[in-house]
Amino acid sequence: MTLYVSKSSIKGFNETNLRLNDPSCLVTTNGSHIIASVSLNSCGTQVEETLDELIFKNKMTSFDQLQDVITREHQFKILFICKFPKKSRLSASFEAQKSDYLFTEIPFGNFSYLFQFYDSSAFTKVINPNTYPVKVKLKNMIYMGISVQSSLSNIRLFVESCRATPHDNPNDPIYYDIITNGCTKDKTTKVYSGSLKEFRFGLQAFSFIGNYDQVYISCTVLLCGAGDNKTRCAQGCTDSYNRRKRSMISDTQRHFISQGPLRLAGNSSGCPGFSLNRVIAVALLWPLLWLLEL
Repeated sequence: MTLYVSKSSIKGFNETNLRLNDPSCLVTTNGSHIIASVSLNSCGTQVEETLDELIFKNKMTSFDQLQDVITREHQFKILFICKFPKKSRLSASFEAQKSDYLFTEIPFGNFSYLFQFYDSSAFTKVINPNTYPVKVKLKNMIYMGISVQSSLSNIRLFVESCRATPHDNPNDPIYYDIITNGCTKDKTTKVYSGSLKEFRFGLQAFSFIGNYDQVYISCTVLLCGAGDNKTRCAQGCTDSYNRRKRSMISDTQRHFISQGPLRLAGNSSGCPGFSLNRVIAVALLWPLLWLLEL
């Protein structure tokens, strides 16, 4: 597949800061056009199947700094594809909102955590799980709430860390820290007041740089006895926190909870100097017989 993009159609973008799904694949230029040329099984090319077609996709994306993981700026993106007739079926689905996280610990008994998305900073309306993935726009605020349900009244919820990942895996090697050791790391994050049994926060929407269209949020949480100044909850934000042996009476174990996905919604404002109808895309199709021999 080969994509030709007129330089005059992407004014304001640095042609050296463009990459494909696989950042190691280079984009070239002939002076008047930027050129991306890939085979059907390289440079991160993805394959999708419909009932009638076999579809190969790749994407040219802009970036600011090579080491950046996320961005809140509108990226220059062009999706280019090749289609082949082929009958097959492909099913895809998103996992619905996760159910409560249930735990039992002495002396806290039975308790559960609930992680939800809200539609505003009022935190009065939970986003319907049937609408997941949650559609968001870059820089718009995302509102989240974590709460604990317990029969005990003298307990306190503490969110020690939160991070975003492009997959539903808190140990994903690609991640972005939002809260670490009880301290907010993302400059747009705002913590809202609530009861001792809940934690409400929000931040501006972002996307992971590269071929990722979803964001999951995972957090490390624990419970403490309210009013005990020796607990992890009482220490709050501390970059120098030393993970001492926890108190069997005042602290629970740390628990991992997650929610998502969030997906970037289409933005009608577009990019400065960029017009899709000025992009010239040429798909060079190899014989189908050669394709089937791959």
